[in-house]
Amino acid sequence: MLVSHIWKPEYLQPGLRWIQSHSAGVAQFPQELLRERQIVLTSASGVHVVCAEHAIGLLLALSRDIHTAIKDMPDRRWGARISAEIAGRTVVVLGLGPIGRYIIERLAGWDVRLIGITRSPAAHLDVLADVRPLDQLKAACAEASVLMIALPDAVETHALVSADVLDALGHGYVINISRGAVVDQAAMIDRLSDGRLAGAGLDVMVPEPLPPDSPLWQLPNVIITPHVGGLTPRYGERLAAILADNLRAYHGQGEWRNRVS
Repeated sequence: MLVSHIWKPEYLQPGLRWIQSHSAGVAQFPQELLRERQIVLTSASGVHVVCAEHAIGLLLALSRDIHTAIKDMPDRRWGARISAEIAGRTVVVLGLGPIGRYIIERLAGWDVRLIGITRSPAAHLDVLADVRPLDQLKAACAEASVLMIALPDAVETHALVSADVLDALGHGYVINISRGAVVDQAAMIDRLSDGRLAGAGLDVMVPEPLPPDSPLWQLPNVIITPHVGGLTPRYGERLAAILADNLRAYHGQGEWRNRVS
């Protein structure tokens, strides 16, 4: 067995029968080759559920101007201001894996209307009544003022949050705690710069680390965190639980958890 979040060709050894990724994403693994060799691949989906808290924290910091108050502190500036509310808004949650589902569960009592967008709507009606396919993202954003992105980068999701989607969102907030490539970053920067977007909370960008000359660093309506949304002292505990379940499955004593191939 192999436990890793990276892949190198030399890892493919004759005795390899199972790979446990310790990341939720598995795009780095040669999945077709693994299927051909009958090597089981399991992900760590669910280990980063704390990203839901991080996403909501970014949204609150932006909407309540907490980030601005923090910037005022070194100068001891008492900059009282009227800030926005989240209550009463429509929130689109893009991606209904464990992180997206946790975001919905935590926002459920916040007096917001929630719309879920996912590849397979029928599989997620247990968590939310209004679930729509990916091709309805633009229409959903036209009804909303908050877009929370929890969708992994893949061929069909690359730059899915396009200029048209951002224009449909209007003067709203974009929160991204999944992968930077899901968003057309240049289009987002344009709309943040001229005020068409109210703000963005970004834990992920393209590229990473974000270069010092990126305009995102200077925009007053942007909060950047350095891809730390999933970091928590409980990471090891959650990964160990997944690994233990899959070790039992490897020995024929249970079902695989998060099996990808």
